[in-house]
Amino acid sequence: MWSSVIVKNNSMKISIKEYWPMFLILLAVIGFVSKAYFTYPLTIMAIIGFYRFAQNPKLFWKNKILKTYIVLFLCIWIPLLISFYDAVNLARSSQTIFPYLRFLFAGLFIIQELSKDNKHFEIFINCVFFIVLFWCIDASIQFFIGYNLLGFPYRAGEITGMFYPRNTISHVCAILSPIYFLVIFKNSNKNKWAWLSLIPLFFVILISGRRAAWLMFALSSFGFFIYIYLSSNDKLKISRTFVMIILIAASILTTTIVLHQPTKERFIVTLGLFSADYEKINSATALRLTIWNTACSIFKEHPINGIGPRGFRYVYTEFAEPDDFFLEIKVPPTQPHLLILEILAETGLIGLAGFLLMLYFLIKSTRYIVNSTYGFVFLISALVAVFPFNAHMAFYGSIWSSMIWLLIAFYISSLKRPLFK
Repeated sequence: MWSSVIVKNNSMKISIKEYWPMFLILLAVIGFVSKAYFTYPLTIMAIIGFYRFAQNPKLFWKNKILKTYIVLFLCIWIPLLISFYDAVNLARSSQTIFPYLRFLFAGLFIIQELSKDNKHFEIFINCVFFIVLFWCIDASIQFFIGYNLLGFPYRAGEITGMFYPRNTISHVCAILSPIYFLVIFKNSNKNKWAWLSLIPLFFVILISGRRAAWLMFALSSFGFFIYIYLSSNDKLKISRTFVMIILIAASILTTTIVLHQPTKERFIVTLGLFSADYEKINSATALRLTIWNTACSIFKEHPINGIGPRGFRYVYTEFAEPDDFFLEIKVPPTQPHLLILEILAETGLIGLAGFLLMLYFLIKSTRYIVNSTYGFVFLISALVAVFPFNAHMAFYGSIWSSMIWLLIAFYISSLKRPLFK
């Protein structure tokens, strides 16, 4: 009896020793249900990553895959540092620029741990799948019953699930959807019912009414189709499967629009994008035309290195038109709500050059994908996260910056895994 207990304790210790890094990484993913929880595991990983880097920096720089991640990071961080010189609010910008370094060392930690062997990576992608599936089922319960599993209430027109009170569940699920699709695709031959897992994901993203999430989800879905089409020997079968998924999605969307009034109203307003009427277009973009106009004015005045990260709200009233809606309500926007304009306004042409360089090196790294099993899938998520016309969370903000660098670290991990074993 005692011997079996000792054996169990030893096996548990071995499991903890082997999988504690995985636990930290998954905690960071789960932490996005809150505005700040994800920062704690990220900070722990960054401290460990910094310690490892300080012990032997040459080891990191000589490794061509780890070096790729470092270069990608510097493409964004160096323009941030340069913009600090002319920052309109030094205190606010410093809270972004210097803590931003944690993404470098946390990313190095993630790459080292996830690229250990195939088993770690397989466990990781399966865990991400079940996390997203649980979020979507929980949010669906909230929609139909009025409360989710934790008792968070459904607010008319806003599905939140575990992310309550924020309605960012659709953004996070949309950006993680390629990983979700991958697990379903891998298991679909063994279990035809695996495709049913798409229903809660499609439902939550569509019912959220978040147009930015719709765009990211569409880009992610299209990118994944390209992946399976190019990697499959039976391209006709893949095309049929994709058409079937499109029909399922269209059915869910049509049913949702007919039966759910908030989604119907949001969809009708969105159609204003295709009109020639300024007011309809402005409504379809959630009054963002005026914000974008102001961001352009800020860039014209500070074209070289911008006004510093997160400084947009502090100069908005200075550059906005006299009849600007946000001047009337006296609540200036915290960011331009368009990724490319945020870069131009807050870090200028230097920031744009750094961003384009990052995209260049990200695309250039695809030369390693031929040796990687899942590299293209993770590249989809990374590219969609930095899509220049994303109009949701701030590019330099804590939440989306964390998501971007996690996804890039996952992608680099998928490249390093087969090359260095």
